[in-house]
Amino acid sequence: MGNVKGAALTQLVPIAELPPGAITSIRNEVIKGVLAIASSELNIPEEKLVVRDLRFVEDLQMYASGTTAASINDWVFTTAASTVTGFVTITGEKTMGDQRYVAIFGVRDLRMAYGVKQAAATIPASLSQVVSLLKISVGGADRVIWDLCKIQSYPNELVGVSPFAVLIPQNAAFNIYIYKANGVASVVSNIMLEGVVVEPRGKVVSP
Repeated sequence: MGNVKGAALTQLVPIAELPPGAITSIRNEVIKGVLAIASSELNIPEEKLVVRDLRFVEDLQMYASGTTAASINDWVFTTAASTVTGFVTITGEKTMGDQRYVAIFGVRDLRMAYGVKQAAATIPASLSQVVSLLKISVGGADRVIWDLCKIQSYPNELVGVSPFAVLIPQNAAFNIYIYKANGVASVVSNIMLEGVVVEPRGKVVSP
């Protein structure tokens, strides 16, 4: 789903290149759009819906490693012990839960989240990022392919957002992939997806 008229602007934009207020505007437009869709399809008034943060395990059913399902909510993924260069799934082919709508509109690179920010020159080798692209497929079609190298150009602002939100509606098939750029086995990725969940109040939380 896009929040602009005309062509679908699916590119990822580093927050360092956005004017003040742009991120809030994009997020608010995404929430507004998902609420309208969920309300219409579920036949539930918007005031009876809730908007909350994504959960790594219960909402996206992501892996902890290349073949093992995650059991804790932490945005850390370790690829399988393979030296293949290319796209590898971090969810497998999954199905979104009933009465649950997920919209993903950005990416955070969490490598630097170790208490304090570090200058690019002092990043330990173990924190080097080997993930260059992120792809999200919904219903068998690729919705976005985001270039993560663009946000890596700003080591103190490793976040990007898109004017195009990927909507994963209830009961829809989806798959999320990362591109391993260097063919190293068992690569650890600290990529966090920025998005929201819309569902009926009481399904998970009751604010």
